[in-house]
Amino acid sequence: MKQMGKAVRRRCGSSLLAGGLPLLLAGGLSVLLALLSIGAVRGGESDVEYLQRRRWSAETAVGCAVAHPRGCTIFTISAGDRVFFGGNDDWINFDMNYYWVAPGDADQHGAIFFGKPDNVQQAFNEEGLAYDSNGLPDAPVNDHPGRTPVYGGYGAYILKILKKCATIDEVIDWVNDHVWHDVMWDQMHFADATGDAVVISAGPDGRVAFTRKPPGDGFLVSTNFNVAHPGNGTRPCWRYDLAQEMLSEIDAEADLTAERATDVLDAVHVASPNGYTVMSVLGDLRQGRVYVYLFEQYDAPLVLDIAEEVARAPGPGPLLDRFPDETVQAYDRAVQRMMSRSTKWAIPGYVWLASVAVSVGVLILGSGNRRGIGYWTPVVLALGPLGLLFRSLARRARGPEALIEAAMDVAGHVFAVVGIFTAAILVPEIGNRPKLLIPLLIGLPLAFALFVSQTPLLALGARQGYAHLLLNRLPGTIVTTNVAVGSLVAVVLPTVNVQLGITGFGASSVLIWWAGAALGAGLAILLLIPYHRWALRRGYAAWSTVVNSLAAGDDARSVTSAPWRRIWPWIPASGLVLVAGAALGMVATSLLAGGG
Repeated sequence: MKQMGKAVRRRCGSSLLAGGLPLLLAGGLSVLLALLSIGAVRGGESDVEYLQRRRWSAETAVGCAVAHPRGCTIFTISAGDRVFFGGNDDWINFDMNYYWVAPGDADQHGAIFFGKPDNVQQAFNEEGLAYDSNGLPDAPVNDHPGRTPVYGGYGAYILKILKKCATIDEVIDWVNDHVWHDVMWDQMHFADATGDAVVISAGPDGRVAFTRKPPGDGFLVSTNFNVAHPGNGTRPCWRYDLAQEMLSEIDAEADLTAERATDVLDAVHVASPNGYTVMSVLGDLRQGRVYVYLFEQYDAPLVLDIAEEVARAPGPGPLLDRFPDETVQAYDRAVQRMMSRSTKWAIPGYVWLASVAVSVGVLILGSGNRRGIGYWTPVVLALGPLGLLFRSLARRARGPEALIEAAMDVAGHVFAVVGIFTAAILVPEIGNRPKLLIPLLIGLPLAFALFVSQTPLLALGARQGYAHLLLNRLPGTIVTTNVAVGSLVAVVLPTVNVQLGITGFGASSVLIWWAGAALGAGLAILLLIPYHRWALRRGYAAWSTVVNSLAAGDDARSVTSAPWRRIWPWIPASGLVLVAGAALGMVATSLLAGGG
């Protein structure tokens, strides 16, 4: 009797562990997604603090496939005796913009500045030298021993250059004479009244790179990729391409007017709750005049005469104070309307989270026989009400094994794919590199299935050796992963792009992507049912064996998988589904963006 009792306890303990571990794993993954959705991975920073620190661009979402970028656009254009320097300051908080004037003297030029002394956004001096910058991911710069040191931090360089230099040649000489930054997180765009211009950035070899505008009439454009090292930043960029196209149409002095240059700024401005064109500046460098536009009000500029401002030397203060009250009020109303879109989009995300919680509650509390319920919990957590529907169908259908196999194969991929897209946003080193993102979308879900969401749980439930089961399951896992990822990308990619384009990345973004992934997972389950029916007819079963054995209280839970020689035709077929899903996702993204 004692030995029988020990055996019963061993079986009960094993069953409890087999059923409880999937529940704990699924619960942990869902909590992780929820934490990501409220920005916990940022160490408590708010959206504003995080984006200010990273000068973040939503283009990082899916590399080349993103349709709604955020960032700064700068250009210099000259034709005949006319030279214009324009820049959009794409940010999230106008309160960071101050205006101050540095009077000139015998040793330095007078200049006007926008931003803050430790973070100069734009600047113009009385000699016609102009400055703006594009935010980039950090890039290292080689040491410059023996050069003149510069004290005062990153912003001090701009203050000194504007006070000491009048031409691009002088800027380049100054940079070459001084110790430069050890890391650059931007590229600096300078222009002078002769029509010359240069973008200073970190080159691919770590040296300071100077990308100059061609001599004579022409233009130079910079956005949020390094013009000397395109891998550093976000490329391609629709703002860059559109600015190039519009500026190339200005080929005569008569065509180059403040209005035409302003049209370019207007065309490439952005508007999203987490990144919008806070202000635009346009410098007429020959005339010494600067036009400042608040938000999208390109018909109501603040006009500054640089020489008059330097002579008058007004005290520093918020730039908003320089605009008329009606312009500021119109800005406030426009921003409030834009921000309200974020609130409206947050509601579906939290409704989805609530529906998942309710579905899990129904699964747990509404099940008479709770044996094996732990294996259905990840499905319901990943798919919400849709997962509950599949479980209900599996209980009522004749021969439900194929549905069980497909649903449990796909569930873990929801967490993997949503996690990858979230990482692409939060970690620019991933999102800025499509060549890295694509292998991640293919390889990480497969590794996640083999090492986290599938093989370990099956090995535990079937009481089989993990290493042996991993090798046997590998070909079948490749098939199911290809189909799952293809189906998920087809739905999640346009979902991510549409949501980012309307509201930007916020607290509810991951929840909305999660809901989109659930729809993609439903498609994947339907596509995988024919494969699993083929496998089941040949005696290959995994999840259905474990779940049905647990439900019946049976210890016979052997997991079998089709070997390479039997399954190989399904591998290229599943690869086609993967490619088709990715293509469908990109086409849907393009269509929803109005052609990009």
